Amino acid sequence: MIEPARTAKAKPTRSDRRMVRNRKALLDAAEKLIAEKGFERVTIDEITEMADLAKGTIYNYFDDKNQIVKELALTIRQDLAAQVGVAQDGIDDPARRLAAGICVFLRTAVAAPTHAAVVAHMYGQWLHPEAAGNLRLRKDLEDGYSAGRFSTAELPVAVVMTVGVVQAGIMRSLQLAEWNAVQRLALALSGLVLRALGMKWNEAQAISAKAVALAFDRDLQEIARKGS
Repeated sequence: MIEPARTAKAKPTRSDRRMVRNRKALLDAAEKLIAEKGFERVTIDEITEMADLAKGTIYNYFDDKNQIVKELALTIRQDLAAQVGVAQDGIDDPARRLAAGICVFLRTAVAAPTHAAVVAHMYGQWLHPEAAGNLRLRKDLEDGYSAGRFSTAELPVAVVMTVGVVQAGIMRSLQLAEWNAVQRLALALSGLVLRALGMKWNEAQAISAKAVALAFDRDLQEIARKGS
């Protein structure tokens, strides 16, 4: 039987490559500026200037500042979700999964500070319990309640509490900017969240210690990149 001819995939043109470079330059510039100044104080002109592109170029790729920031925040959250997936791989206990996720987010403050700063500045997007970025968190909490691992509060309240603790933890971690200090903070905060969800303190601390060891002793970003 004669196999049908395969259509050759067109190679990117010079124009295509330029568009990819420009888009990445704009996103990188926006990330650095938001990390430094916060979303509200950053202007379109500053983004294009840092990206070394002509004023108005940004409108070839994005409608406005809100769109570029939304895409940037989504890209970073997807990257973090991949790293959380690596840290949670093979873990069935929802309490351990939740602690691992918390530790990964705090670890970002020293592993990728500008990523962490953007997440911290944009945290309002994820305070809504039904936000798409909270899907993995909701699943871990739901499984924890179903398995009897968690017993306090209702799911929407637990989501808001966890998001709030993580965001405050990221801000503090950015101030600490030191690997061991952030590890200690991650240990304390992840244990505190588990305790607030109804777990006994000794167990919460033991689970958190394992989560810290897992998250801080592996290059999660590199592993996630290779697995994608």
